Amino acid sequence: MRSPRLPYRICLLLFVMVAAPRLAVAQGKPQGPPPPPQVTLATVEAKTVPIAYEYVGVTAASKTVEVRARIQGFLETRDFEEGALLEQGTRLFTIDARPFQADLQIAKAGVEQAKARLHLAEQEVKRLQSVKVPGAIAESDLDRQVAEQANAAASLRLAEAQQAKAELQLSYTTVEAPLSGLVGKALKEIGSLVDAGTNSLLTTMWQVDPMYVSFKVSEREYLASRAAVEQGVLQLESGEAPYLEITLLDEEAYPHRGSIDFENAVMDVQTGAVELRATFENPDHALKPGQFVKAHIRGWVQPNTIAVPQRAVGQSPQGAYVYVVGDDNKAEQRPVKPGEWTGQDWIIEEGLAVGERVVVEGMVKIQPGMAVAPVPPGARTAAAAPAGRRDEDVASTR
Repeated sequence: MRSPRLPYRICLLLFVMVAAPRLAVAQGKPQGPPPPPQVTLATVEAKTVPIAYEYVGVTAASKTVEVRARIQGFLETRDFEEGALLEQGTRLFTIDARPFQADLQIAKAGVEQAKARLHLAEQEVKRLQSVKVPGAIAESDLDRQVAEQANAAASLRLAEAQQAKAELQLSYTTVEAPLSGLVGKALKEIGSLVDAGTNSLLTTMWQVDPMYVSFKVSEREYLASRAAVEQGVLQLESGEAPYLEITLLDEEAYPHRGSIDFENAVMDVQTGAVELRATFENPDHALKPGQFVKAHIRGWVQPNTIAVPQRAVGQSPQGAYVYVVGDDNKAEQRPVKPGEWTGQDWIIEEGLAVGERVVVEGMVKIQPGMAVAPVPPGARTAAAAPAGRRDEDVASTR
């Protein structure tokens, strides 16, 4: 005989009757509205802020000299290491000196001959002038001999000039460093024929202490900064002249400041910018010509300025905005006109007033008109912001 079984529907009903109370207990009472998001506020103040302008600069040697041959001849030696740092007067090349030594000996012999002819002419003039008997010599003879003496004196001066020229030509057979600095590659090898024309370039040298840093400022920025200075919006810090600081491409700050000592007299019509230049000390030769650097003009301050932390400014398709919290603790999305960055702050040119409160942390969950819960800096709970994303990251994507 088969054992009795309960119908399927009866089993299901019994299960629901047992499980329903437990599910009700687990679900508990319905939750109310979520609490307002916690935010950190900053009160807007007017203060004096430092102003810095950043540009892309290029280093250049303070002097660049092409080392060239001044005479024709064959290179005999190269006496330097390419790329080395040399002192002024260091010997770089020598040119075969034998033809010029011979020319110098010829010039010296010419000087001796001219001296002998002058001495003879002087003796003849003295002899004729010593005759006391009237009519013993003709006046024309004396005049002729005086002219011969003057001609001999001129010949001596010519011979001495030729000797000086020969000595100068001989000195050109030794090519020395015209300055203290870096030397480039040798462009002529030993045994090459060089001359004083198109085949004269031997190498190039660069003076790297001091070093120049050039950068360009657009016409718009140039006019705006000049107007700001004239209107008193920009003022010199401590009354000193503005200066330049540079950062290398590896983000390392160069330890020396540069003084801006050159402003080009004309605008570049192709780029619409004016070139400025600063001079830097380079005692350790850490800078080389042709390096790209970040150039920061400092030394200006802007008084009575409203600036908020950069993370308080969000971006949307309509432009920049901040969240302003009123006395009722409700957030208002306020469009603003940002200006330059100053340190970790952002200058706000329009849209904010002194005394207003702006959200600097906790912008993620805020919507316009939403109530917020202001808390001191660092007091926001871990659940107040989604893990792995910062407030400023989210705000910048809005």
